Amino acid sequence: MKTTSTVTIPKTSQAAVFSEVGKPLATERFELPQHLEPGAMLCKIRMSTICGSDLHTIFGRRKEPAPLILGHEILGEIVSMGEQSMQNGNRIPLEIGDRVTWSIMASCGKCFYCLKELPQKCKSLVKYGHTCCRDAPHLTGGYAEYICLMPGTAVYRVPDCLSDEVATPANCALSTMVNAVETIRFAAGETVLIQGAGMLGLNLIALCKEAGAAKVIVTDVGQKRLDFAASFGADVCYNPANHTTDEIINSIQSLTGGHGVDVAFEVCGNPVVVDQAVKSLRIGGRYLIAGLVTPGSDLGIDGNMLARNCLTIKGIHNYHHEHLAKGLAFLEKHSHKYPFAEMVGARFPLDRINEAIEVAASGEHIRVAICEVV
Repeated sequence: MKTTSTVTIPKTSQAAVFSEVGKPLATERFELPQHLEPGAMLCKIRMSTICGSDLHTIFGRRKEPAPLILGHEILGEIVSMGEQSMQNGNRIPLEIGDRVTWSIMASCGKCFYCLKELPQKCKSLVKYGHTCCRDAPHLTGGYAEYICLMPGTAVYRVPDCLSDEVATPANCALSTMVNAVETIRFAAGETVLIQGAGMLGLNLIALCKEAGAAKVIVTDVGQKRLDFAASFGADVCYNPANHTTDEIINSIQSLTGGHGVDVAFEVCGNPVVVDQAVKSLRIGGRYLIAGLVTPGSDLGIDGNMLARNCLTIKGIHNYHHEHLAKGLAFLEKHSHKYPFAEMVGARFPLDRINEAIEVAASGEHIRVAICEVV
């Protein structure tokens, strides 16, 4: 295990453990590994942010193996490395003390899906913040002081110009939206409808604007989120609570010369919006679905409209390692143009994790952070 005399590593790490729905997260201590296998890494966590999927688990809207340490939007600092540690995309080898982010998952790189460039579907996949902490290495989530990174994780040095608040959520929403834009082949000059103005939607606005979108239209039921969308450069915002579906569709048609949008993105997690998107697309339009990750999310699409209008519908889930590298490069070049840092609206220390969860669940902020509060 590589380390340096300037880094003191404790024997144990504190972590907040989720055990069951309706029960507060409990603080536990776990032993830190004294030896790291080749390709593994130990990081001290600088910041974790609470993602909507974490809240879904906590409140029983999705099921994960418990007990577990939640949190997958994480920024850390390397404190020790095994031999042949991950160097993906770094021009200079990683070193102890580097501030880093990493892929949401560890994958084998050899199985059927990895060879099909779908490492997020690896047959031996391990996802950070989604893995039972009963077995070693235990510390695989962000609501902790330290985290163990496993072989097959893509680790990237974070550019110095990016604050922790800007960089921490990048390995989830931003990377997934880089995947979305590439998958649907969004092009300069196209009009776009974004259904949802949470973290996914806000990142998507910035990506589409920088890709040369002619017009960005956003829908969301939360006015605060729509205000945030406007600050990110959305040209038109609609709140379905104030407009009927037909009114929104007619308005979109009017804004696009009667043709409809070139591309639509579903990033809100509610299947009720699918019909609206399909009817808002131009003939030959494309629709990317990224938020419908709950079983039973029936689309209810009219097959006649799908066929006669020559529509394309695609789905994505998470991302390839390279999308994280591209996301960091995007932030390094463009983050100063957008209020990325303002998305983290509150910060709590780890020992106030349950209070942080309550604030995150209120929807008052786009993101709530767990970090050392000065």
